[in-house]
Amino acid sequence: MDLPIEHITIEGDAPRTRNGNVKVRMIALKHLESGESVEDVAAHYGITVADVYAALAYYFDHKPYFDERDRENERLLREHGRSMSDILAAARKRMKE
Repeated sequence: MDLPIEHITIEGDAPRTRNGNVKVRMIALKHLESGESVEDVAAHYGITVADVYAALAYYFDHKPYFDERDRENERLLREHGRSMSDILAAARKRMKE
């Protein structure tokens, strides 16, 4: 039997795919917020479908961590007169291009 394949690595405080070095949060946003299929997300980032599923599993296993980071980012953005909605709208627009 083969040894398990590790898909996620932690660099600083940002979990990323070992293959492609893509942030877990970016994969989750692209799939959950933009509604792109797992296959489309994998193709967009040049990673495997297994990498996307591993990133989504990691995201849901650590959802409180990501939610806290989102709240902190929102607070920092508000201090500078921006909102996460503005940032996400701009990101969605770039993702479609």
